[in-house]
Amino acid sequence: MNILKILTPQRKIGNLGERVATRLLRRRGYKILENNYTALDSEIDIIARKRNITAFIEVKTRNVKSLGKAESRPGSSVTPEKQRKIIKVANYYSAHHPSDTRLRLDVIEVYLEGEGKNVKVRDIKHIEGAFNKNTAFDGYHLKKDL
Repeated sequence: MNILKILTPQRKIGNLGERVATRLLRRRGYKILENNYTALDSEIDIIARKRNITAFIEVKTRNVKSLGKAESRPGSSVTPEKQRKIIKVANYYSAHHPSDTRLRLDVIEVYLEGEGKNVKVRDIKHIEGAFNKNTAFDGYHLKKDL
């Protein structure tokens, strides 16, 4: 069973964050190539292109009331293990969709407030080049600029 199809409360919040992130990227001139691209038992939320850059984007969405000492911002949950998985899938994608673009690994943080049907976006931050092979660790041989 595909975990992305099970609509738990967390998945609903994640879906909302990904929709908001997609709209932001389009407004900023990105072309969305893929949403929820899955390969090698891992997933990348958004793959987008703008000019000479293909961005592999992990979207993290949190309600501001849930942020605390354990997690000061949504992007802090993109652990080195998660980074390695994203890098592996990004390499796979770029091998099967060759282009002359530079590759970049981004995080979009979506901050929500309110609950239930009253949830609204408080803030959104696009962190370009949020991580790379050095932050994930040097275990993968990366292509291009990852």
